[in-house]
Amino acid sequence: MTAYWVQAGAIVTRVKTLSEEFNAAVGRQLRGEIAAAGSSIAAMARDIGVARSALDNYVTGKRAIPVPVVYAVCAQVRVAPHLVLARAEERLSADSARGAGTLTPFRRRTDVAGTDENIPEVAFESPVGHERDTDDLYQ
Repeated sequence: MTAYWVQAGAIVTRVKTLSEEFNAAVGRQLRGEIAAAGSSIAAMARDIGVARSALDNYVTGKRAIPVPVVYAVCAQVRVAPHLVLARAEERLSADSARGAGTLTPFRRRTDVAGTDENIPEVAFESPVGHERDTDDLYQ
């Protein structure tokens, strides 16, 4: 499957392929299974004999997860690999159903000047004159 690039204004974003999204969902599921087993990424990496940074990259979706790593983690947390993959599929479906997220427009506050108003603002009013202000560090 091909990854597409979407240009929005001056920002170019790489859209993840379905396989990359599934890999990330498997990683999130593995991270959840590790946490549910009372372990950590560092401890799990030691237990299965991989570098902590590698396991971290796998569970965060930065790198493709090798099948032997999935099996090794599943053996340590005592969960069948097919269950982890099924849960990851459910997770991916749930994330897809939610869409890109809900945008909530903010109501305009009446106490904030608009872009067409040029009103000087001050942080606070003080009876102390500038010459007596001891907090001025830029003398």
